[in-house]
Amino acid sequence: MKALLLHASSFGSKVENLNELDPQVEDDFGIELRAPSPNLAVKECLVALFHIEQGDGPRQIRRLCKDIDRVAQKLGTVRLVVACFGHLSSSCAPENIAFGIYRQVLETCYSWGRYKIYTSPFGKEFNKTLDLRVKSHRDAVKHRSY
Repeated sequence: MKALLLHASSFGSKVENLNELDPQVEDDFGIELRAPSPNLAVKECLVALFHIEQGDGPRQIRRLCKDIDRVAQKLGTVRLVVACFGHLSSSCAPENIAFGIYRQVLETCYSWGRYKIYTSPFGKEFNKTLDLRVKSHRDAVKHRSY
């Protein structure tokens, strides 16, 4: 698993192919983890973009979630953007396994109860426009391999 942890002044995303958005995926969690629409605009947040690789499992999930929580607390942010980003490695887990891990990461972050969690639709079939403004302090950008 690879991850980018970014302390952002703002993060935005917009799904370009809305006709392919399946609302059933949104309801599958049973808790409100997603933004009310496929368009997202979040100010003052920690953005955790992660790539799930072949062989990733519980150990990588624990390590990623621990880092997300630790960095968010250090930065003092209450908003987390937690999303899969399939561009950090050439090793990709099968989509069904990746979705399960993605879901576990979101549920773990949500279970802490101290953050407002945002995410974007999962899957390679979604073309998204990203708008990201990262802060310029020493801890604003972190790359991790788990």
